[in-house]
Amino acid sequence: MTPPRPQAAYFDPEQNAWIVSRYTDVWAALREQNLWPVSGQREILPEIRDESGRLKQRSEMLDALSAARLEEWRPRLEALTDSALDRLATDRPVDLLAEFALPWGLALAMLVMRADPADSGILADLGGRVFAATGESEDTGVRENGAAATAELERIFEGAPLPMAEPTFVALSQALPHLLASAWLALVRHPGEYARLRACPDLSPGAMDELLRYSGIVRCVFRRATAHVDLGGVNIAQGDLVVLHLASANRDPEQFPDPDRLDLARTVTGHVALGAGRNSCVGATLIRAAASLATGGLTARFAEARFSGVGTWRTGTSFYFPASVYVTLRR
Repeated sequence: MTPPRPQAAYFDPEQNAWIVSRYTDVWAALREQNLWPVSGQREILPEIRDESGRLKQRSEMLDALSAARLEEWRPRLEALTDSALDRLATDRPVDLLAEFALPWGLALAMLVMRADPADSGILADLGGRVFAATGESEDTGVRENGAAATAELERIFEGAPLPMAEPTFVALSQALPHLLASAWLALVRHPGEYARLRACPDLSPGAMDELLRYSGIVRCVFRRATAHVDLGGVNIAQGDLVVLHLASANRDPEQFPDPDRLDLARTVTGHVALGAGRNSCVGATLIRAAASLATGGLTARFAEARFSGVGTWRTGTSFYFPASVYVTLRR
């Protein structure tokens, strides 16, 4: 789904929020110290943030998921990627999400968390229940089920080797696979770009950023003003809610010429699919590297990935992604 075109910031009375969608405005807002992230209930949670609005455990997380740590994990990540690709059939359509991305993401999460392989089944179930509750209203059984699963994961990962263990596990085992499925959907829908990446594997790191720009699954994020903010020509009062449309910013022609064209050779500077500034995704380095490795592995292993269809789409206030991506593979 192509996101709405970026436009000047404005107040939407139905959402009771300021809508910000131009790239320059979203970029500035993500760095504005007086715009703080909020919970699903659109409330600031000061107990998990310092006086500047950063996550209190951000520095620890950046160290735990650093480039150096990634190099330690790389041999095993390459091995599990090869193993997952080996299991993909070529005599029938396969679902890249269910048959590759989800088991691959679970294996990565187990590696990073140093979890017992014997627990993979229960952990996969709990992570799936948490992710299924994303965006659901408070009065649904799915949300209640997700909350119970979150509590159980927190109990299991108490004393884990890295901070924020529960959200990290869900991010790697669920959010990353769905992000990868969305990126691969874009890739297989553009067979010329698939062939280009196969012929020029050195494009892979930059190509991943282009895929993230083009097909990121987080459509928008929410902020609340902790003081008066001037942004994009509007005056935002303390306490006001602000919606930052990341997907629209990533298709802003002022920043990305011909933004609706997927171009894996494009030099992508500053896309916001993983946020930006002091509250950007703490696992961005790992996400980029792991997704790039998997994507490069797919194009190297299979000469063609012919798009067969998408089963359903999962949509919500702040996300949009395919629930399945069917392709027919040819070696």
